[in-house]
Amino acid sequence: MGRGRHAGAEQTQLQILGMQRRSRCGYCHTPNGSSCFGARARLLRCSDYQALIDRGWRRSGSLLYLTDHSSSCCAYYSIRTHALSHTLQQSEKKLLRKWRRWELLGDSAPGSALDSSVVTAGRRLVVRLEPAAYSEEKYLVFERYQRAVHNDMDASRSGFQSFLCSSPLMFDDTTDGAASGRLLSRGLGSYHQCYYVDGRLAAVGVIDVLPTCVSSVYLFYDPEFSDLSLGTYSSLREIALVRELNRYVSPDIKYYYMGYFIPSCPKMTYKARWRPAELLDLVTFEWIPIDQCLERIRQHPAFCTFDPRISSRNIVRNSRRDVLSWAPVISSCTLNGGERRAAMQLVFWIGPRNSVLGSNLACISKDLEQVVWQTAASLGLPLASRAILSI
Repeated sequence: MGRGRHAGAEQTQLQILGMQRRSRCGYCHTPNGSSCFGARARLLRCSDYQALIDRGWRRSGSLLYLTDHSSSCCAYYSIRTHALSHTLQQSEKKLLRKWRRWELLGDSAPGSALDSSVVTAGRRLVVRLEPAAYSEEKYLVFERYQRAVHNDMDASRSGFQSFLCSSPLMFDDTTDGAASGRLLSRGLGSYHQCYYVDGRLAAVGVIDVLPTCVSSVYLFYDPEFSDLSLGTYSSLREIALVRELNRYVSPDIKYYYMGYFIPSCPKMTYKARWRPAELLDLVTFEWIPIDQCLERIRQHPAFCTFDPRISSRNIVRNSRRDVLSWAPVISSCTLNGGERRAAMQLVFWIGPRNSVLGSNLACISKDLEQVVWQTAASLGLPLASRAILSI
């Protein structure tokens, strides 16, 4: 992890960026296809990031973002799986048999995260979990991966550092026990799970270990190892890690978060195979079994709520495609009268010495008033009230 900070008594510090238009959708490739509400995290407590991802937020380096479904081309649903209940499917068993045939694994399944290496007769697989940090070896694998898989010829060292090595998460080492220290050398926070084959770095999984989950951030691998299906195997290892953390660190750690499930993007629907899976309802903030969600998604492909008590037709307008007419977690219409009054009492810092109440910002312009509403609605008032906010 870039800063190496520990949580202690430090508060989460967020610079509110407001609505941001993305230049090009990374999934359907529509120009100006999506927008998001953004914040830049200088410091971020693990418990606060857990609260954010349970409201649909994700992070890229220190940039936090929440998709605005009222003006986006694709529907983004946060997805997680119950790691403690996951069972291997036939395709996964077939992959493990292939790895054993190639003498990368012993006779056990992807197994204990406590076992950092599995030595076989001819080859050796070593998996190491270490705090997220830059190394030239990791960068060179990332550069080769970006060139081969994403046709990105401009992957810079500084970009790699900010994207996948520097993390705003503060390490939280409040857990006790020798096994906890062996699994998580610095407690909850951002880690790299590194896969070595015959002593050579083959892949790196970037993960955040949070109070109730392991959240997958990114995976990159050396293209020379592409026939190993490292994406699938790394997911199995990360699910196994959740189980070990549940057993040795905290019984609250039960879930494997996989980012966004995007029904319209074939390369993102694979995440639904990790069962039992759930999708996050951005209207009710409840996690719903995915099988209950898929029919609703087919009826309203742009965006919908999964709550049967709420008619999607009441919140979706029809044009050339179904689009949400108000974005639940960003729109001020989700705040009741008391919450609106509380939002006006939020403190925003302008520079290192000057602070201003939300009500004063609202008096300056309608745009700033909207930022105050959106901050309260998207972060949730408990987090917005305890964090140090700046604009």
